[in-house]
Formats: sequence, structure tokens, C-alpha cells
Amino acid sequence: MRGEFKSTLDPKGRMNFPIKLRDELGTVFMVSKTIGAPCIKVYKTEDWEQLVAKIREMPQTKTANLQRFLFGSAFEIEPDKQGRALIPAPLREYAGLDTDVVIVGLEGRAEIWDKEKWEALNSGKIDDDIVSVAMELDL
Repeated sequence: MRGEFKSTLDPKGRMNFPIKLRDELGTVFMVSKTIGAPCIKVYKTEDWEQLVAKIREMPQTKTANLQRFLFGSAFEIEPDKQGRALIPAPLREYAGLDTDVVIVGLEGRAEIWDKEKWEALNSGKIDDDIVSVAMELDL
């Protein structure tokens, strides 16, 4: 999954997932809060299950808060034949999604951003961390 796709939320909280992403995500996929960014993470069901398994391998004393954050905000999504899917209200509120949204492909997963937040994130100077990693990768 890669690329940037624009969509809108209707008054019921539904949005259209581009066919390219639906083809890669499958007929059912998972969405949850994202750690460290005001957006929603979208996972293929298999990738979500692998993440759950990794977290369960760790001691619960270490992962209890992470489990509450991720699993408590996770929802299974199944778009209709037109590609529309309901984004649950708690996730829309967390990410500040109102009407205009951007779906960003991240090689194996995706994020859903409020359009204004996404544009603000990408309109400024390139972060020193990005430059550092890019230099390390010889980009």
C-alpha cells in the first residue's frame, strides 16, 4: 500500500476506501488508534493478528496499557459494495476527523488523517529525524 488518497466522511461517518487499497486490505480489515499521531491506523486482518500475537508474547505487566489503548480502540471494518465503510465515532473523535480526510498508504498498512492535519504535517520544513534516517539509508 502506498500513495495518498482523498476522501470525505458523510454525515453518518462513512467514507469511501479507494479500490486500490481495498484490493490490498481485503474485504475485512482492522482500524485502531495510532500511537504518536492524531490519526487512525488501518491494518490487514493478518497483520493485525500478527501484532496481537507479538503483544501477547510480552508480559502483561509491560503491555497492559498498550493493550487497553490499541485493543480497546480496535474495530473490524467491512466496506459495502460501493467501498463505503463506517469509521466508528470514537476513532473519528480521536483523530479529529470531520469531513475531508486523507488515506496514506504505508507499505502494508495505512493511516487515515484529517486533511488539514495532514497538510499541516507536510507543509513545513523536513524534520531533522527524517533527514537523519534518510542520510543513514543513503537517500
